[in-house]
Amino acid sequence: MSADAQPAQYRPAGTLDLSTALDEYRGQWDSRRAAHLLRRAGFGGSPQEIENAAAAGMDTTVARLIHFGADQLPAAPAGDISYDMRATGDKTQRRNAMILTDLWWLDRCLRTTDPLRERMTYFWSNHFTSGIGQKGITPQMMVDQYALFRRFALGNYAELTHAVTADPAMLHYLDGIANRAQHPNENYARELMELFTMGVGNYTEEDVRQAARAFTGTTVDRFTGQSVFNPRFHDDGRKTFLGRSGDFTGDDVIDIIMTQPSTARFMAYKFLRAFVYDDPEPELVNALGDRFRGFDYDVARLMGVLLRSNVFYSQRAYRALVKSPLEVTIGAMKTLGATEVGARTLQAMVAMGQIPMQPPNVAGWPGGSLWLNTGTYLARLNYLNQLVSFKPASSDQMTTMAAAQLVAPPQGVDPGVLYAPAGQLSSPQAWVSAAKPGDAHSLAASVLELVVQGDATIEQQQDILRYIVSDGVGNRVALNGENFEEKVRGAVSLAMALPTYQLA
Repeated sequence: MSADAQPAQYRPAGTLDLSTALDEYRGQWDSRRAAHLLRRAGFGGSPQEIENAAAAGMDTTVARLIHFGADQLPAAPAGDISYDMRATGDKTQRRNAMILTDLWWLDRCLRTTDPLRERMTYFWSNHFTSGIGQKGITPQMMVDQYALFRRFALGNYAELTHAVTADPAMLHYLDGIANRAQHPNENYARELMELFTMGVGNYTEEDVRQAARAFTGTTVDRFTGQSVFNPRFHDDGRKTFLGRSGDFTGDDVIDIIMTQPSTARFMAYKFLRAFVYDDPEPELVNALGDRFRGFDYDVARLMGVLLRSNVFYSQRAYRALVKSPLEVTIGAMKTLGATEVGARTLQAMVAMGQIPMQPPNVAGWPGGSLWLNTGTYLARLNYLNQLVSFKPASSDQMTTMAAAQLVAPPQGVDPGVLYAPAGQLSSPQAWVSAAKPGDAHSLAASVLELVVQGDATIEQQQDILRYIVSDGVGNRVALNGENFEEKVRGAVSLAMALPTYQLA
């Protein structure tokens, strides 16, 4: 299984002062920087979360993000996620199981009080990739794999690599279930080195063959769905891997990989690209890699450095990453006070180029510039406008919509959520509660603060103000009780259409 080409990367303009890049940031702290932190260490902050972070200060906020509380959210979907992949299996049930599983996870992203935990779950799922419905992977396997990623969210990377090697979803996805001494399968061994640990150029084809032998014997019990090791299928002969020889097992191979300097550098690059900016300088990668190796692959310590660093809060890093569809949708819902994720959001994410829990290949979603093209940008704008305009329908209207769809809602999903982008939103009045009554300038400023923390050009500010004080044909109108909600919704939609809003 080979990965598609990576997107063109664009390093932000400017220069890097490596001597201070990873030092703790001591500069100005305000709502803009608080929002920046919450976009990168989560999926964006609600207005209240941004206000709380701004008041608490950088160090306290990072500490709160890193030190998770007890997880109070559902550990699994509430409905039936059984999944019969046989040709005779119920296709509607399979569809419903995937909807339930996707909505369950998206809802966790929206409602979690520990956003970095779910953000890291997403990070690991796009690093150690598997795909629901692929290679025999059931929704329950993905729920279990995400639980593993959540458990190791800020844990030890080496320990996670050991654990994910025996994960049933991974064993299915990269054909570990077929890896036996008599016929070694090289898929997992190759991707482990190429995409999960060291990167291309740091191993040989012979290393791949020898590692594949070491990983033989672990499979998935077809009755329990759990991974098992069968010594009858394991090659216990002598192997030579990365210059070392012995009767190696898969765990031995991973331990050897973790001694390679290339492993820490490879992961440092991935962390920098995910949380700071594209195409990070080699010297920055090396410096962070040295820290990571010195921390013995403790991800919490690494993220503590990264989220407090000068480079993270530099102007070069600010809004330097393109938001994924996941960030666009969850971030917008948090901004507007959504209580639950609706299935219309799932449909919108597909149109934007991201199907939850189904990366396009073993390399994961490449992200960056590939998230945006004419079609996906239009899909973003359509979704954001639909969300801002959303008003919950009555139960009778939901019944009519359900009948028109000719599909019954999955058990455990309210029709009002299934056929809508969200459950409930807070009121437009609450979105701009700081605006002065009847003051169009104040309303425009409040909208831009809500959506982009004031990051708008003079021309963009004027465009939103012009919308507020004009009717559809350009006549001047007064802001009043009759048109207030319409103007708020329209102005928020315009602000979410700004290019700035597409950047994290």
